Amino acid sequence: MENKTPTQTKFILLRSDGISFDKIAKELKVSKVTLIQWSKLFEDNIKELQFLAMVEIKKRYSNTVAKRYETLLQQLDKIDKAILEADLLETPLKDLIQLQQHTYSQIESIEKRFKTKAYITNKNEFGIVENLELTLNEA
Repeated sequence: MENKTPTQTKFILLRSDGISFDKIAKELKVSKVTLIQWSKLFEDNIKELQFLAMVEIKKRYSNTVAKRYETLLQQLDKIDKAILEADLLETPLKDLIQLQQHTYSQIESIEKRFKTKAYITNKNEFGIVENLELTLNEA
């Protein structure tokens, strides 16, 4: 990793927070051209910080999402049992199946929404550039 000046470190932090080049240039009193060069030079550092920020956000909201996910699974279990135990002459099976499908779609929505990925380029010991994809999955 390259040695960074305090200004470059501040740039990496601001850029990883999504601050525009214009605002960073004004705050750090550095030209946009220089910032764009730094952006290329410190791209992996910026991506790593963005990934870590997403991990923190995910941790913060995982309890809420996990609880919602657990509740949906419990509801789905009850719906499945109700379908199995339904008296087909008296119970509107259509309503239960629609509720089941709706619950499935909510579960899928949660599962799709919470995938976190980061792409990092790295040189291995032989000087070959490797493109790595880091994925954070909840167990």
